[in-house]
Amino acid sequence: MTSCIADPISYTMKGVTGLLPKIAVYFTSTWLFAANMLAVFFWVRFLSFHLNGGMPNRSRIVVNSVVGTGLILLVINFFVPIVFSIDDNNLYSRTYLYFLYMLIDYSLVVYSLVIYFKSKAKGGALKFFPIWVYIVPILVGGIIQSLFYGISVIPTSIAVSIAGVLASLQNEMIYYDQLTGLFNRSYLLYLLKKYVQNPKMEVTGIMIDLNGFKHINDEFGHAVGDDALVISARILKSAVNNGGSVIRYAGDEFIVLLNTQNDGDVEKCIAKIRTCFDGFNKGGSKPYVLSVSVGSHKLHAKTESVDTFINVIDARMYEDKKAFYASHAGMDRRKH
Repeated sequence: MTSCIADPISYTMKGVTGLLPKIAVYFTSTWLFAANMLAVFFWVRFLSFHLNGGMPNRSRIVVNSVVGTGLILLVINFFVPIVFSIDDNNLYSRTYLYFLYMLIDYSLVVYSLVIYFKSKAKGGALKFFPIWVYIVPILVGGIIQSLFYGISVIPTSIAVSIAGVLASLQNEMIYYDQLTGLFNRSYLLYLLKKYVQNPKMEVTGIMIDLNGFKHINDEFGHAVGDDALVISARILKSAVNNGGSVIRYAGDEFIVLLNTQNDGDVEKCIAKIRTCFDGFNKGGSKPYVLSVSVGSHKLHAKTESVDTFINVIDARMYEDKKAFYASHAGMDRRKH
């Protein structure tokens, strides 16, 4: 919105002599360069968080450094015209570093595509997230503005892109659990149907059930029970990280769709889940303890249905739950 306001001010003041018009052109033009770059920068950060839960440290350092350098050069441009210049008649002209900003902007756009397709290949991305809704208007606007000097359409293109992304996010809300922020059962079924249609995808399902959750609700109330579910969701997301999708299946049951069928990787994930819950309990910050029963099974898309797959991991989880209670004989089953 600010860019759409700055753009006509800059256009109107160009060619108007005087100190104030010159200051106006300098500041609005500088802002437009910065805003275009920052819009793509925040798009990359948003996409990384939305699809993967965050950006790898090395990538974040590189992206931050590149954009930071671009902002510093814009400050230097107030004193030395290296990006654009304003002559005595208050006329604007590009200088040799203009195309550096085009390179930065489009490199970030390309990097966002890499993030999207990597996440999609791993099975972790929302497949229906329409990345082109954002990319196409910006690409078209940037090409037009670069080829035809004097035409400024990038701010409007960014506005169109953001509107498209916001509309898409609204549509995605049907696939999220409102309490925990995890994916919900609808998204689980959506993903599994996609995996069944693409048997080449290697997926392992892990069913997780909280032991003694009824006791937490009965003893401390449903508000505390909800808090336990939110904490459990946070623990599971931390344990699984980018390895798969965490879904709240029903009540205190969760399902992880792990993007592998390697036995070692599956065992490591299950061990990390248990370790993370143990770590929470050692903290002693809550009046309850959390433990889980777990069952896993590799998806054989060619030979089994979605219902069969869920029934198998559910049955294996209950085998683990029986073993847990057997090892805690004589203790209140509700509390464990």
